[in-house]
Amino acid sequence: MAVLPLVFLCILALVLPGESVLSVVGVTFHVNNKCPFPVWPAAAPNSGHPVIGDGGFFLPPGQSKRVMAPATWNGRIWGRTGCDFTGANGGCLTGDCGGHLACNGSIGAPPATLVEVNLHEDQSKGSSSYDVSVVDGYNLPVAVWTRPANRSSKCFIAGCAKDMNALCPPELQVRSGGGKGKTTVVACRSARLAFGLDAFCCRGAYGTAETCRGSVYSRMFKDACPGYYSYAYDQAAVAPRCYAPEYVVTFCPSRWGAAPGRVAQL
Repeated sequence: MAVLPLVFLCILALVLPGESVLSVVGVTFHVNNKCPFPVWPAAAPNSGHPVIGDGGFFLPPGQSKRVMAPATWNGRIWGRTGCDFTGANGGCLTGDCGGHLACNGSIGAPPATLVEVNLHEDQSKGSSSYDVSVVDGYNLPVAVWTRPANRSSKCFIAGCAKDMNALCPPELQVRSGGGKGKTTVVACRSARLAFGLDAFCCRGAYGTAETCRGSVYSRMFKDACPGYYSYAYDQAAVAPRCYAPEYVVTFCPSRWGAAPGRVAQL
């Protein structure tokens, strides 16, 4: 029996009259760090799905890492900043998961920009989708697209036009010491996370798309990062329904932003 090339083992396209079905044995996430400081990417699966990428890893500036996942993986990916795991009280300034490098399924502490992934190998069982959410706050800009490169609005989520940490109002700021008594904004909480009110959380009397229409705070996030979900019923957000064998997740796609907090010293 002839041995098929690896590419045919990984990707099989079956074309029938009037329809096309793409079957992928597994997918690859290309995680890139274009920030001028280190990032510690992390991943947490939804219930019933496996941990990928060891749950978290170190990614120096300008470096990338391939993370393999099942074709039907569901979960979230985020970037952590200001991490130090050497001491008893180690952890990260943003996105921390109990002070561990490998989150092992644990969800990172907000605020952190989240890439939310929901993949279906068989599209007849549901549409695959991915989005970027700042519903609970922001720490880093991130862009997501499929590979082969498709930067159409259908498959591409751009990064942010503005640095949300630089624009964050005092009542939403998360600050950390930067040396010499100075503090630096390392993340920006959402109003939902900061205040917990029904109007911001889209619950109670505000629990529908008709009654929860965002706030001055969510509009601030939307202005900085137009493609992200800024509140629960953000209908202007981008949620591509694109299924592919490879996805690209890039932190700081525009290479702007100063090193947050103690990241500069690591």
